[in-house]
Amino acid sequence: MFSWHDAGGLRHAIDLSVYPFPPRPGEQVTTLCGVETTVIREDFPQLAEYKRYKKTCLDCDTVWRKRANLAPRPVLAGS
Repeated sequence: MFSWHDAGGLRHAIDLSVYPFPPRPGEQVTTLCGVETTVIREDFPQLAEYKRYKKTCLDCDTVWRKRANLAPRPVLAGS
């Protein structure tokens, strides 16, 4: 299972078998795409410092879809 969490300026997927509890500000996590990043207060919608409108990490999305046996992400015209 996976969880999506803001980190490093994007919305990344985190493997719940590695991180069974939600990360806390200041913790370092490795995302499904292999990025090691430290989550900060701006990554938590529960906190006043939250910065919204982060884009989904497409590399995490690809790994998540493969592991979940889902179809690849649709390709949009003009992209």
